[in-house]
Formats: sequence, structure tokens, C-alpha cells
Amino acid sequence: MTKKVNRVIEVIMAALIVCMVGANFWQIFTRFVLNHAADWTEEFMRYALIWLTMLGVPYAYGKNQHIAIEFLVDTFTERGKKINAVFTEIIILILSVSVFIVGGIMVTLNARGQVSAALQMPMQFYYLGVPIAGFLMVFYTVPRLMELIKEVKEEEHMAEREAA
Repeated sequence: MTKKVNRVIEVIMAALIVCMVGANFWQIFTRFVLNHAADWTEEFMRYALIWLTMLGVPYAYGKNQHIAIEFLVDTFTERGKKINAVFTEIIILILSVSVFIVGGIMVTLNARGQVSAALQMPMQFYYLGVPIAGFLMVFYTVPRLMELIKEVKEEEHMAEREAA
């Protein structure tokens, strides 16, 4: 299931990048060739970049390619590293549910009736990227968290057997 979700995100992000490049080219063409810059391109690129970020963060996280500073964690024992990973995943899960999903839904609902200036699109569409990113973060975090908890429990059982 994760591979299918990754593939969908990859296609959407690639399409966004292609559209952003096209809009940027159109902006330059209309400004310097037609002497009248297109008014919609700047807004489109801004919101496309927001969506690209909102999809890119969970995508990178799901592929374990996010930024991590591990100089302190590298000093932990193997068990300490696993417990730290569980703690980190729990924090990410809480953040994803509370800020991204709950906060994102509230912001999206609050934008009802508003439209963007140049594109005249509902602002709810733009803000919808926040709760979607939250759902994707939960989608990637829960299985990872369950696997880490399972590994910690297995290590505890092995330690108990060796002690007995």
C-alpha cells in the first residue's frame, strides 16, 4: 500500500513541478515579449509550491529521507536508540494529528467562502494541503511506530530469556 501511495505522490509532485516550470516560462514570456505580465502565474506558483511542500514532507518522511541530526543519538546504546525512535515517532504522530489534521481542518473550514485574488479559486483548496499532509504523516508514522514497538518488546523478551 505504501508503494502505491508513494507513486501517487510522486506523480502529483512531478506534475506540479512541470506546471510550475510552464507557468514560470509563461510569466517570463508575457513580461518580456508581450510587455504585459500574466497576473495569475505568481499566485499559481506560490500555491503550487505550498502543495509541493505539503506533499514532499510526508513523502520524504515515508521514505526515511528526511533531515536528521543524529550526533547525540549515536551516543545511545542500541536499546536507547530504539526507545528514542519510539519517542520520536510518538511526538511526530501527536504533532501530525493535532497540528496538521485538526488545525488544518479548522483552517480549511475557516476559509469557506474566500477565493484567491488572481485565480478565483476557493481558498479551501489551497489550505486542504495541510490536513492531507497530516493524514499522510499518520499513514507513514503508525506502521513505523508499531514496528519499532514490536522490536523493543522482542529485545526485552530476549533479554529476559538470557537473564533466566
